[in-house]
Amino acid sequence: MEASIAAVLLYVLSLLVFYWVIRLAVRHAIQDADNRRSREWVENVGARVSRERRS
Repeated sequence: MEASIAAVLLYVLSLLVFYWVIRLAVRHAIQDADNRRSREWVENVGARVSRERRS
């Protein structure tokens, strides 16, 4: 009986760890994509706006 409870607890704990790792990976991927998008915006749109303001 105690072995089955321990097995269930280990299973639940491993699911929580797996969830946490996936969650952090997705969060990191979203932040990375957002940073890339903002860099591209600055290179494409931001540079054009500053040139127009200088003229």
